[in-house]
Order: sequence, then structure tokens, then C-alpha cells
Amino acid sequence: MDSIRDGVVTVSSVLVALSALVALWEYRLKVRGEKRLQESAASEIDTRMSKLFAELMWVAHARGGSQISEKCVEKLFEKGAITEGDFGDLEKLNEKLSKACAINLPVGAASQDAAIASIGVLGSRYEILREPARAGLNSLKSIKEKAGQIDKALALLDEDERRTRA
Repeated sequence: MDSIRDGVVTVSSVLVALSALVALWEYRLKVRGEKRLQESAASEIDTRMSKLFAELMWVAHARGGSQISEKCVEKLFEKGAITEGDFGDLEKLNEKLSKACAINLPVGAASQDAAIASIGVLGSRYEILREPARAGLNSLKSIKEKAGQIDKALALLDEDERRTRA
């Protein structure tokens, strides 16, 4: 009887050990899957943030988009300034339409100022945006009347970079 009890105890111990190993293996696989999911989500967030950041740079550079007047395009067709053949060379067609029919929408000074300040703040807060912020702000330096704001935003980036290195 003791030998049966010893055998049952041994088998039970082995089964408990195997169950624990299987549970650990499943847990490890689950952790790996969650890590991949987090990395994927982080990548998606970085992509969205970069896209929105590029749109913010557009505003900082006083670009408000443009509209094309349909009436103007119709008149160009009537006068023969553009023809069906122009659609074969889209760059040439775009140039003609941009010169004759594009209405550029302005960006207000307050929007531009807020965008410049936001670029500095976002670049200092998010490492992934630091270099794009610096590059964008440096390219904006050609806007003489905004030089002070641009320098403040760049100083914020420099200060944050020094703080993270220390």
C-alpha cells in the first residue's frame, strides 16, 4: 500500500511541476504578445503624432491651404488656356491652375504664433519630435518678424536636451 501511495505522490508531484511549467510558458507567450501589441500601438501613435506635427509646421509657416475656383477653370477651358491634352502632364496643369485659379487661404498671426510656440513645447516634451522641431524652426528663421519667437522655441529645445543628457 505504501508503494502505491508513494507512486501516487510522485506522479502528482510530476503533474504539478509540469502544470507549473506549462503555465509559465503560456504566461511568457502572453507577455511577448502584449509587448508586441504595445510596440505596435506606440508606432501607430508616433506616426499620428508626426503627421499632426507636420500639419502644425504648415500653420507655423503661414500656410493655410488653397482653393481652386471651378469658374476660373471653366473660363480657362473656354479660352483654350488649358485643354484635355494638359491632363497628360499633371505638373504643367498644376502650374497653370495654381497661377490662374488658386486662392491661397491666409493663416492668422495668432495661429502662426501659437504653432511656433507649440512646436517648441512639443519638441521638448517628446523626444521623437525634437529633431523635426529643430529642423522646422531653423527653416522658419527666414521669417524675420517671428525670429524672437523662433529663438525662444529653439532655446526650449536646447534646454530640454541639456536636461535629458544630465
